Amino acid sequence: MTLTNQIDYALREMLYLAKSDQLSWTSTRKIADEMQIPATFLSRINMQLVNAGLLESQRGARGGVRLAKDASGITVYDVISAIDGPFMLNKCLKQPEECSFPMAKQYKTYWQTIQECMDSKLKQTSLKELIAIE
Repeated sequence: MTLTNQIDYALREMLYLAKSDQLSWTSTRKIADEMQIPATFLSRINMQLVNAGLLESQRGARGGVRLAKDASGITVYDVISAIDGPFMLNKCLKQPEECSFPMAKQYKTYWQTIQECMDSKLKQTSLKELIAIE
């Protein structure tokens, strides 16, 4: 199981912005170059992050992007959800009607427990905490 490139790139960008001056505008090109993200890919990701209220965007020579709120108020879960929607480990959690096989209840219960642990960790980890990890 691997996160999508979109999520990986979005998290890289958000970490970069969390570590920089959060009031300044940073060009998408600069972020793409420094964080090794394809610039065209990053532009599409930025639209999703702006729509989710996590980024602000400004056009023009002095434009760019910046965090829409303090890094302590943005979690890893927020970024993942903005890009791919709610992250589900197993389709039985998303579409339970498809899971009618023998012992489906036990199977779903197991994955629900794992999902809750993962969601909890992702929701508890802010960008500020993530950049402070040594």
